[in-house]
Amino acid sequence: MPAETLAVLPFLVSLPFMYAPKVLEGDTQPWVLIGTIIALLFHRPRQFLLRKDLWVVLVAFGALAAYAARAGFTAETIRAAYIYLNFVCLWALVQRGDSYFAAGVRYTLVLWFLVGVYQYLAVMLGLPVEFAGRYVAGRSGVPSLAAEASYFGSLSILGCMYLLQAQRRSDLPFVMLGVINVLMSGSLLAALLLIFPFLYLPWRIKIVAGALFLLLFALDATINEAGLTARLAGFGSAGEGLVALFVDPSLNLRAGHIWYTLWAALPASIIFQNSINFQDSYNSFASSTGFLIPTESPYIVTMAGELVHGGGLFGALIIVILVVSAWRGGSTVWERLIRASFVGACLLNPISIANPFFIFFCNQRPLSFGRRPS
Repeated sequence: MPAETLAVLPFLVSLPFMYAPKVLEGDTQPWVLIGTIIALLFHRPRQFLLRKDLWVVLVAFGALAAYAARAGFTAETIRAAYIYLNFVCLWALVQRGDSYFAAGVRYTLVLWFLVGVYQYLAVMLGLPVEFAGRYVAGRSGVPSLAAEASYFGSLSILGCMYLLQAQRRSDLPFVMLGVINVLMSGSLLAALLLIFPFLYLPWRIKIVAGALFLLLFALDATINEAGLTARLAGFGSAGEGLVALFVDPSLNLRAGHIWYTLWAALPASIIFQNSINFQDSYNSFASSTGFLIPTESPYIVTMAGELVHGGGLFGALIIVILVVSAWRGGSTVWERLIRASFVGACLLNPISIANPFFIFFCNQRPLSFGRRPS
């Protein structure tokens, strides 16, 4: 490995540990940012920032300025500053080439899988286990080293999508580990995201993949306290059909946050006329509906909602940048549609723009001359 590339190692090593060990309150931890800054300073430093990406930096800092001007100096402002700073640093880093990023994705999927299996079996056998993230027995699957179970599943899908885009047969075992991670995570939203990597596969492999997923799902059904089937079984006690969706707290809040930030409050947010106090303004909106439950946190569940609510027009432009960048990464119209739609779906999840896997995928470009490695 060339000497100038050694600086990227702290960044790659930090990938599986982006949320652990936990030294700060909440899900925001400094490990990826530290690794990114080291790589940014010493990994191909002569190519510090491409001129064409300068406007991305300006839009990001415009969004932060729009938030800070209305919120003042608060803990939420510091969190927003971390997100936008990490986004800018990651964006600049990935423009220098992604020769080593695939190795980081594989390494993360394997380590998360191993930790996830340990947690999964410990829950099944009733053994004591310490979780790096949030875990609720009987309600959610294991989080592995992520902040929570939904992150574990969703970010594993991001890793799968990144590897599938390159169409290397040697990556298929890692993609399978990512799918197993989704089952262990117990995340319904991550399970829904599985449709995107499934669309990448040839028809023959789709049939095999579908059969394997059903087999894994059946095996998971034998576990009562962890995994996807345990999460689905939880709806039986909550009600039937749409009633269960409204009763389940996480789904109720997610649907409400999407409705409020990306529809009801969208016009005012774009022109910076919305209330920056999300918790109070959302709870007022939720009470007026009669079926949405109040939120107990100032944080917005979806990344798209957070960008628009806090950054206004600048936040909306970041969404456009990410979707367009993902679109450009496809070598065919079909691939471009899948990639752009997938990024849109990720933005409706709690996947942050400060997450390296997300920035990897958005900036991934098709191989030269349309050649695919075997």
